[in-house]
Amino acid sequence: MSLFNLMKLFSTSYVYKSDDDLMKQFQAGDTMAFEQLYERYKIPLYSYICSCVNSNVSDELFQEVMIKFLSKKESFRFESSFKTWLWTIAKNTIYDYWRSKDFSHEKLKTALTDEVNFEELPEVQMDSEQLLLNKVTKDQLTKCIEELPSTQREIIFLHTHSELTLQEIAQITNDTVGAIKSVLFRCKDKLIQCFKRG
Repeated sequence: MSLFNLMKLFSTSYVYKSDDDLMKQFQAGDTMAFEQLYERYKIPLYSYICSCVNSNVSDELFQEVMIKFLSKKESFRFESSFKTWLWTIAKNTIYDYWRSKDFSHEKLKTALTDEVNFEELPEVQMDSEQLLLNKVTKDQLTKCIEELPSTQREIIFLHTHSELTLQEIAQITNDTVGAIKSVLFRCKDKLIQCFKRG
Protein backbone atom coordinates (compact mmCIF):
# COMPACT_ATOMS: atom_id res chain seq x y z
CA MET A 1 0.00 0.00 0.00
CA SER A 2 1.40 3.40 -0.95
CA LEU A 3 2.06 6.15 1.56
CA PHE A 4 -0.75 8.17 -0.01
CA ASN A 5 -3.30 5.35 0.37
CA LEU A 6 -2.18 4.77 3.94
CA MET A 7 -2.60 8.46 4.76
CA LYS A 8 -6.00 8.51 3.07
CA LEU A 9 -7.08 5.48 5.10
CA PHE A 10 -6.32 7.16 8.43
CA SER A 11 -7.24 10.70 7.49
CA THR A 12 -10.63 12.06 8.47
CA SER A 13 -10.01 15.20 6.44
CA TYR A 14 -9.29 13.58 3.06
CA VAL A 15 -10.83 15.55 0.22
CA TYR A 16 -11.04 14.20 -3.32
CA LYS A 17 -9.16 16.46 -5.71
CA SER A 18 -9.70 16.69 -9.45
CA ASP A 19 -6.93 15.83 -11.89
CA ASP A 20 -6.58 19.52 -12.74
CA ASP A 21 -6.19 20.48 -9.08
CA LEU A 22 -3.58 17.78 -8.58
CA MET A 23 -1.67 18.85 -11.71
CA LYS A 24 -1.62 22.47 -10.50
CA GLN A 25 -0.20 21.29 -7.18
CA PHE A 26 2.31 19.00 -8.88
CA GLN A 27 3.47 21.78 -11.20
CA ALA A 28 3.98 23.90 -8.08
CA GLY A 29 6.26 21.20 -6.62
CA ASP A 30 3.88 19.07 -4.52
CA THR A 31 5.12 15.48 -4.92
CA MET A 32 2.10 14.08 -3.04
CA ALA A 33 -0.06 15.36 -5.90
CA PHE A 34 2.03 13.27 -8.31
CA GLU A 35 1.59 10.25 -6.03
CA GLN A 36 -2.19 10.66 -6.16
CA LEU A 37 -2.24 10.95 -9.97
CA TYR A 38 0.06 7.94 -10.24
CA GLU A 39 -2.17 5.83 -8.00
CA ARG A 40 -5.26 6.94 -9.90
CA TYR A 41 -3.98 6.05 -13.37
CA LYS A 42 -1.22 3.44 -13.07
CA ILE A 43 -3.45 0.39 -13.66
CA PRO A 44 -5.51 1.64 -16.63
CA LEU A 45 -2.41 3.19 -18.24
CA TYR A 46 -0.37 0.03 -17.80
CA SER A 47 -3.27 -2.04 -19.19
CA TYR A 48 -3.41 0.19 -22.26
CA ILE A 49 0.32 -0.20 -22.87
CA CYS A 50 0.11 -3.98 -22.40
CA SER A 51 -2.71 -4.13 -24.95
CA CYS A 52 -0.47 -2.53 -27.57
CA VAL A 53 2.91 -4.23 -27.05
CA ASN A 54 4.40 -7.52 -25.88
CA SER A 55 4.69 -7.98 -22.14
CA ASN A 56 8.50 -8.09 -22.34
CA VAL A 57 8.59 -4.36 -23.21
CA SER A 58 5.46 -3.09 -21.45
CA ASP A 59 7.28 -2.38 -18.15
CA GLU A 60 9.98 -0.44 -19.97
CA LEU A 61 7.45 1.60 -21.95
CA PHE A 62 5.38 2.29 -18.82
CA GLN A 63 8.51 3.65 -17.11
CA GLU A 64 9.29 5.73 -20.17
CA VAL A 65 5.77 7.22 -20.11
CA MET A 66 6.17 8.06 -16.41
CA ILE A 67 9.52 9.73 -17.06
CA LYS A 68 7.99 11.78 -19.87
CA PHE A 69 5.08 12.68 -17.61
CA LEU A 70 7.51 13.94 -14.96
CA SER A 71 9.69 15.83 -17.41
CA LYS A 72 6.78 17.33 -19.38
CA LYS A 73 4.57 18.30 -16.45
CA GLU A 74 4.98 21.99 -17.28
CA SER A 75 3.66 21.39 -20.82
CA PHE A 76 0.23 20.46 -19.48
CA ARG A 77 -1.85 23.58 -20.17
CA PHE A 78 -5.30 22.45 -18.94
CA GLU A 79 -6.69 22.67 -22.49
CA SER A 80 -7.71 19.01 -22.48
CA SER A 81 -8.32 16.58 -19.66
CA PHE A 82 -5.29 15.26 -17.79
CA LYS A 83 -6.23 11.72 -18.81
CA THR A 84 -6.28 12.67 -22.50
CA TRP A 85 -2.88 14.36 -22.12
CA LEU A 86 -1.38 11.31 -20.36
CA TRP A 87 -2.79 8.84 -22.88
CA THR A 88 -1.39 10.98 -25.71
CA ILE A 89 2.07 10.67 -24.14
CA ALA A 90 1.55 6.89 -23.92
CA LYS A 91 0.30 6.66 -27.51
CA ASN A 92 3.28 8.61 -28.83
CA THR A 93 5.69 6.47 -26.79
CA ILE A 94 4.12 3.31 -28.23
CA TYR A 95 4.32 4.75 -31.77
CA ASP A 96 8.00 5.57 -31.20
CA TYR A 97 8.55 1.98 -30.11
CA TRP A 98 6.73 0.63 -33.18
CA ARG A 99 8.99 2.77 -35.39
CA SER A 100 12.13 1.62 -33.54
CA LYS A 101 14.49 -1.10 -34.69
CA ASP A 102 13.51 -3.18 -31.63
CA PHE A 103 9.95 -3.67 -32.85
CA SER A 104 9.33 -6.87 -34.79
CA HIS A 105 5.80 -8.24 -34.38
CA GLU A 106 3.30 -7.40 -31.67
CA LYS A 107 1.35 -10.08 -29.85
CA LEU A 108 -1.81 -8.73 -28.28
CA LYS A 109 -2.56 -9.71 -24.72
CA THR A 110 -6.12 -9.98 -23.46
CA ALA A 111 -7.56 -10.69 -20.05
CA LEU A 112 -10.28 -12.89 -21.46
CA THR A 113 -10.76 -16.46 -20.39
CA ASP A 114 -10.28 -19.21 -22.94
CA GLU A 115 -13.96 -19.92 -23.24
CA VAL A 116 -17.12 -19.02 -21.41
CA ASN A 117 -19.53 -21.80 -20.51
CA PHE A 118 -22.72 -20.31 -21.87
CA GLU A 119 -24.84 -23.27 -20.76
CA GLU A 120 -24.52 -21.98 -17.19
CA LEU A 121 -25.89 -18.56 -18.11
CA PRO A 122 -29.62 -17.80 -18.03
CA GLU A 123 -31.40 -18.24 -21.33
CA VAL A 124 -31.81 -15.14 -23.41
CA GLN A 125 -32.86 -14.49 -26.96
CA MET A 126 -29.72 -14.14 -29.07
CA ASP A 127 -29.33 -13.07 -32.65
CA SER A 128 -26.92 -14.87 -34.98
CA GLU A 129 -24.14 -12.37 -34.22
CA GLN A 130 -24.39 -13.00 -30.47
CA LEU A 131 -24.42 -16.77 -31.03
CA LEU A 132 -21.25 -16.46 -33.11
CA LEU A 133 -19.52 -14.34 -30.46
CA ASN A 134 -20.42 -16.87 -27.78
CA LYS A 135 -18.35 -19.53 -29.57
CA VAL A 136 -15.21 -17.42 -29.96
CA THR A 137 -12.19 -18.56 -27.95
CA LYS A 138 -9.36 -16.40 -26.63
CA ASP A 139 -7.04 -17.73 -29.37
CA GLN A 140 -9.56 -16.89 -32.10
CA LEU A 141 -10.08 -13.42 -30.68
CA THR A 142 -6.33 -12.78 -30.43
CA LYS A 143 -5.77 -14.04 -33.99
CA CYS A 144 -8.55 -11.87 -35.39
CA ILE A 145 -7.46 -8.76 -33.50
CA GLU A 146 -3.87 -9.26 -34.69
CA GLU A 147 -5.15 -9.14 -38.28
CA LEU A 148 -6.40 -5.58 -37.75
CA PRO A 149 -4.09 -2.66 -38.58
CA SER A 150 -2.26 -1.33 -35.50
CA THR A 151 -4.19 1.95 -35.50
CA GLN A 152 -7.50 0.06 -35.38
CA ARG A 153 -6.21 -2.20 -32.59
CA GLU A 154 -5.22 0.89 -30.64
CA ILE A 155 -8.68 2.45 -30.96
CA ILE A 156 -10.35 -0.80 -29.85
CA PHE A 157 -8.18 -0.95 -26.73
CA LEU A 158 -8.59 2.73 -25.95
CA HIS A 159 -12.34 2.20 -26.13
CA THR A 160 -12.57 -1.10 -24.25
CA HIS A 161 -9.72 -1.06 -21.72
CA SER A 162 -8.93 2.57 -20.96
CA GLU A 163 -12.47 3.75 -20.23
CA LEU A 164 -12.02 6.79 -22.45
CA THR A 165 -14.95 8.51 -24.09
CA LEU A 166 -15.14 8.72 -27.87
CA GLN A 167 -14.32 12.43 -27.57
CA GLU A 168 -11.16 11.66 -25.55
CA ILE A 169 -10.11 8.98 -28.05
CA ALA A 170 -10.61 11.50 -30.86
CA GLN A 171 -8.37 14.00 -29.07
CA ILE A 172 -5.64 11.41 -28.45
CA THR A 173 -5.67 10.19 -32.05
CA ASN A 174 -6.17 13.66 -33.58
CA ASP A 175 -9.37 12.54 -35.25
CA THR A 176 -13.08 13.28 -35.13
CA VAL A 177 -15.66 11.44 -33.05
CA GLY A 178 -17.37 10.41 -36.29
CA ALA A 179 -14.14 8.90 -37.58
CA ILE A 180 -13.64 6.97 -34.34
CA LYS A 181 -17.21 5.61 -34.55
CA SER A 182 -16.54 4.59 -38.15
CA VAL A 183 -13.30 2.80 -37.20
CA LEU A 184 -15.06 0.93 -34.38
CA PHE A 185 -17.86 -0.11 -36.75
CA ARG A 186 -15.36 -1.34 -39.37
CA CYS A 187 -13.37 -3.22 -36.71
CA LYS A 188 -16.50 -4.95 -35.46
CA ASP A 189 -17.39 -5.96 -39.02
CA LYS A 190 -13.85 -7.26 -39.72
CA LEU A 191 -13.79 -9.21 -36.46
CA ILE A 192 -17.15 -10.85 -37.17
CA GLN A 193 -15.99 -11.87 -40.67
CA CYS A 194 -12.81 -13.29 -39.14
CA PHE A 195 -14.79 -15.21 -36.49
CA LYS A 196 -16.99 -16.71 -39.24
CA ARG A 197 -13.90 -17.93 -41.11
CA GLY A 198 -12.82 -19.64 -37.89
